[in-house]
Amino acid sequence: MAVKGEKGPLLVFDLVGPMAHFRKFYTNSSSLSYPLPPRTVLMGLIAALLGYERDTYYEELGLERARIGVALRTPVRTVIQVVNYLFTKNEGWDGSQGHTQIPLELILPKPPERRVGYRVYFLHADPELPQELYKQLEAGEYGYPPYLGLTECPARVEHPRLYGPEELEWVHDPVEALPLGTAVPLSRLVELPPLERLAGCRLLKDRMPLDFHPDRRLESIAEVLWEAEGRPLSLRVRGEAFRLPGEDTYGVFLEP
Repeated sequence: MAVKGEKGPLLVFDLVGPMAHFRKFYTNSSSLSYPLPPRTVLMGLIAALLGYERDTYYEELGLERARIGVALRTPVRTVIQVVNYLFTKNEGWDGSQGHTQIPLELILPKPPERRVGYRVYFLHADPELPQELYKQLEAGEYGYPPYLGLTECPARVEHPRLYGPEELEWVHDPVEALPLGTAVPLSRLVELPPLERLAGCRLLKDRMPLDFHPDRRLESIAEVLWEAEGRPLSLRVRGEAFRLPGEDTYGVFLEP
């Protein structure tokens, strides 16, 4: 699915922090986490940076108007931590019903890394929106403080860059495999490469939400593929791929 209108500037920035938690939408009592943020999390992050109020950005940053991609920049590991929550099933908001223990999966950097890191790519049907956000990030100004899934996981934005459409290399339906550094929706793959081409790589796959209805019901879900250590994968994909100037790898957006 492509954004309506001509291509505008592409905003790229790094998101870093000590730990992360991106709750899987299909879990219940155990709070399991995706290793990298789904598109819906990135929608909320961009909205927060811009200062949008809760539940006001689903159409503006939905698949019809925004193109968002993500790349894992640092190897990560997971740790399960049991957390005490108030038991509120019987309206025990005052603590009268006691507590309940819930396993919480945290995403931590794999040594020797000291921070979890992701790279975010943002293109919009309104070219002024990425430009506005770039100016804010360049000045170190956030509408709301960024965090990696939970308020207990504070984050910082680093290295914001804005690229005009003429600076990017765009490839449509490439006939050969490209080295892809971003997470890739499985529906975009033409075929899985031979095993020898994936030597030394560890592929991970999970179901991730891509978009919301205005009432927060999920509108789009996709199987997403990425390399566990953040290394590029040589894959042939449908649709568009892009490359930043001076880089060897390509990227795709999280869209079906």
